[in-house]
Amino acid sequence: METIPHPNKEFMSKYERHEPLIKDHTSMIAFKACKRKFFYQIVLGKIPKEDAIYFAWGQAYHKFREVLEQTQDKTKAVIAGIEIWMKKQGADPPVGHKFAFLTRERLLKSFLKSYEWWETEKKQGKIEVIAVEQSFNIQLPDGTYTGGRADQIIRWNGKLWGRDFKTSSKEGKFYSRTLDPNDQFTRYTYSESKLSGERVQGQIIEVLYNAAKSGPEITTYIAARSQQQLEQWEKDQLMVNKLLELCRNEDVWPMEEVGCPFCPYHSVCKMPSEAAMMAKLDQEYITRPWDHTNI
Repeated sequence: METIPHPNKEFMSKYERHEPLIKDHTSMIAFKACKRKFFYQIVLGKIPKEDAIYFAWGQAYHKFREVLEQTQDKTKAVIAGIEIWMKKQGADPPVGHKFAFLTRERLLKSFLKSYEWWETEKKQGKIEVIAVEQSFNIQLPDGTYTGGRADQIIRWNGKLWGRDFKTSSKEGKFYSRTLDPNDQFTRYTYSESKLSGERVQGQIIEVLYNAAKSGPEITTYIAARSQQQLEQWEKDQLMVNKLLELCRNEDVWPMEEVGCPFCPYHSVCKMPSEAAMMAKLDQEYITRPWDHTNI
């Protein structure tokens, strides 16, 4: 993975810099949320030692959908999904945990629900899957690159759309508020249009819903994007890139305190000195450079 050089290492200078040349949604949304979080997570590659349980769940479900589409074989898809879950999670969450309902049994039920949904779609024949797990690296007008990996690119009613599979415990009314503005859906629509040479209409979001007392259920949302929205996103991204370059050149990464109570790096930022912050990073975090091509 090609990285960007950081010649002016003044802040936490003992750490290597791992900032990737190609920026994806995860890295740029971290920068938009908090410059200091971006520094920890993307520049230093520091992440908490233990991943959240719902990450393993989401990765397993994505693998199931990927293999199902590629092989058209439910058994192979289930095996692939469970292998990911066993590798990442390995056991059901403990009783009393916030996500105690995300068990292996619930995951298997979710696979079955998803397979039934997929089978119905195939019988209807209204959607043609063009690409699965399609990687992209697109150069922006300022010479920087944005990258990602689309779950699917499909043709629906004669037009191209991206399709993204999500897992969530958030109810529909709340989830629908996350569709727009949404950097990922706009970024992917912009990039897929450049990649295909054809106007992509937006993203179809297929959400697998599970909560403690309900689920699995599947709901589809449509996040369409106009040409004006895509043009404005490009202008905004070029401005964000300038701010990022300024932070990099000065090696100053301001904190955005509005998100501190929920940030995984809260325990670091509350330390009274740079030395104490680095000690906390060494104690509670590991180094795993972010690479969107190898999630």
